[in-house]
Amino acid sequence: MVDRTKFLDGSGKRVILGLFKEFARPDVKFKPVYTLQQWKDVFLECRDPSEYQPAMQLLGDWEHWQEVRNHALVKPHVDKWQAELEVKLRSEAISQMKQHAKQPGGTAAAKWLADKGYASEGPKKAAGRPKKEAEVVPLTPSRIAGDIARLGIVVGGKH
Repeated sequence: MVDRTKFLDGSGKRVILGLFKEFARPDVKFKPVYTLQQWKDVFLECRDPSEYQPAMQLLGDWEHWQEVRNHALVKPHVDKWQAELEVKLRSEAISQMKQHAKQPGGTAAAKWLADKGYASEGPKKAAGRPKKEAEVVPLTPSRIAGDIARLGIVVGGKH
């Protein structure tokens, strides 16, 4: 369990930027607890795209995590870590599929690897029969004018 009191200032408020040595100010009495690199290491070690596990390990408080994570100076860093984590998890999944492909009955995994199923580019093709799309008839000015006359709508307020 994380001692959340060490992330509060003298008046009991949550510390945001002061948590990090990179953003520390000499005129503030709060002593920084982390570096951005330490946060990145924990973030990637947790392997949790939801960010809940690193939030609990680092701060022990989801709301405090949200305040820190979404601060304008911290957000770009965490967004980069999130992108790196996505690639890391994909890499680990590919590694697992390689191992599975070597096992008896690993034909599906081998096919997935051969077909580059790990590539995340483009939209996924839906399984099953293609959906029939309704044809949209464009409204032309003459058709609109005809509809207005047929309905008896007066344009400009004159009869």
